[in-house]
Amino acid sequence: MRSTKLAASHWAFPLLAAMSGMGPHLGCTAEPERAGQTPASGGAAGSAAGGTSGGSAGAGVGGTSGSGAGAGPGGTSGGGAGGGAGAGLGGTSGRAGGDVMDASGVDAMRDGSSTVDSPTTIVDGSTIVDAVDSGGPLVGPGYVTIVRSGTTFTLLRDGVPYYIRGFGGQTRLELAQQYGGNSTRTYSSANAGRILDTVRSRGITLLLGIDLSKAAGDYSNETYKTMKRTELTNLLTSVKNHPALLMWALGNEINSGADVQAAWTFVNELAGMIHQQDPNHPVATVLAGSAATVINNVALWAPQIDVLGINAYAAVTNVDADVKSSRFTGPYMVTEFGPTGHWEVGHTAWMRPLEQTSAEKSQVYQGRYDYIFSHRDRALGSYVFLWGQKQERTPTWYSMFLERLTDLGLNQETCPTVDAMIYKWSGAWPVNRAPTVTALTLNGLAATANVTLTAGQAMQAVVTATEPESDPMVFIWELLPEPTVVGTGGSAEPRPARIDQATTTSPTTAMTAPATAGQYRLFVYVLDGQGHAGTANLPFRVQ
Repeated sequence: MRSTKLAASHWAFPLLAAMSGMGPHLGCTAEPERAGQTPASGGAAGSAAGGTSGGSAGAGVGGTSGSGAGAGPGGTSGGGAGGGAGAGLGGTSGRAGGDVMDASGVDAMRDGSSTVDSPTTIVDGSTIVDAVDSGGPLVGPGYVTIVRSGTTFTLLRDGVPYYIRGFGGQTRLELAQQYGGNSTRTYSSANAGRILDTVRSRGITLLLGIDLSKAAGDYSNETYKTMKRTELTNLLTSVKNHPALLMWALGNEINSGADVQAAWTFVNELAGMIHQQDPNHPVATVLAGSAATVINNVALWAPQIDVLGINAYAAVTNVDADVKSSRFTGPYMVTEFGPTGHWEVGHTAWMRPLEQTSAEKSQVYQGRYDYIFSHRDRALGSYVFLWGQKQERTPTWYSMFLERLTDLGLNQETCPTVDAMIYKWSGAWPVNRAPTVTALTLNGLAATANVTLTAGQAMQAVVTATEPESDPMVFIWELLPEPTVVGTGGSAEPRPARIDQATTTSPTTAMTAPATAGQYRLFVYVLDGQGHAGTANLPFRVQ
């Protein structure tokens, strides 16, 4: 039986559990798609119930762990050669340096009575989540454990509570670090070593993704599976001891096309490989949505998974209830949240989605973060989407930063969603905030009015915007055709070619409707001259 330094992984999967007298592996019982961004880029020792575990990072139920700081439910974990933070369910966790922390001690830290010596304590509302070093590279070996106390789970990094204030994308890492963002994620293992080194220098950890196919047939293809085994073997050799590694993430939303036994069995196999060679980091798989039927399949066919990752947007408020209704008994994290998705909003009569203004997005980002945070007894944290920029239905839908388009006058300005996350991570708004854009009309009509023009018709656009610090605003207008090539599940989309543009110092502009019949969208970017911007857009058609 494998053993790991994960307190949350001290149950083996059902078959071996029955042989050893232990309970099932964590997260399992015995019994629409939003994919992510294109990336910017137990040990050998057995464990015995009531006894001790030998070898590397073993775990004993009611006993003690041997070399390498494993942990046992009801027992204690030793520091030993492993030197890191083991954790005991109902027992104590050992840390390098000899400190001990039982489950009640972890709860106390979660509730604000932290005694961790750290330059900065990040506060969300009135609750101190954990202590965060706001400057400099990561320190310590980065051993990650999960403590369970009743129905509450706490993630520890080197023995210290670590609530994930994460973000998808690696843009402006210094900004995220400055305001309390502490983890990022990738969707494949490309350039893993370089990314780990980069984020470590910024005091940020990495949820390292391993791309897995969404095509069910690939899981019956031995050539494909061998390729993935080789990829994982090489990764384990090269990065398993990297201090910035937080967790492994096997696949992103493979349930969108491969919610089948063969796929989850292979995920389970890969998770077992990780547990065998890396007892210091949990293993997750990331799902599109939180349907209990899918979660049950993970619990049944991939019992080696320690943590569920769930991507959810407007439906994020269903996640906790969905997980609770499933057979999965472990912790989860929300691995993508953000604006209301393009598949969740209203549409024009010609089925083009209606994007929220940047002010509306700011509000929903805050509300959705608060929802996840309110369930931190089981939710280990979240990753906001997207700390960067991408074209997905529009250039602004999921982007928290603008593009760098010198010919248009854009230079990667931050949007109000960045301000929102700064507030949620740090407890204070930034000194200078992005303009607030609440409405856009075309010839007096809002997007919900199915704006229809004739070829060459005069257009008058008006945006409603305010500036929190009364900085002078510049209004950049851009007219694009609607995309004819769209991705699936977040795959790459080409940006439509610009038809027209204008720059004004007042919140209105006059343009002419295209001469060709078709579907179009007018964008406005409201810049404050301080590196911030608000946005809105409006779809219309020409007949």
